[in-house]
Amino acid sequence: MNNKKIYAIESADAHCLSLSQLSICTQMHETIIIELVECEVLTPVEDKNTELLFHPEDLSRLSRAERLMREFELTPVGLALVFDLLDELRALRQN
Repeated sequence: MNNKKIYAIESADAHCLSLSQLSICTQMHETIIIELVECEVLTPVEDKNTELLFHPEDLSRLSRAERLMREFELTPVGLALVFDLLDELRALRQN
């Protein structure tokens, strides 16, 4: 079950972060962030110039992802599975 939020470009506001800004804020290399996007751990907004943009709430998700990768030595694919299970658990608790 995939409950990830998908944002349309119309909902992107001026507070979105670029890939480089997100990398600086989290001290995570851009290639790792791109891997997490490819594994659907993060869902960016893409603007007309195809630059990846992220909502500020992705900072906390990325921080949690970095901690899980470090503490449990997870790969991006393993991390995607963990986040899918956490999202599913959260949805079940809301029902």
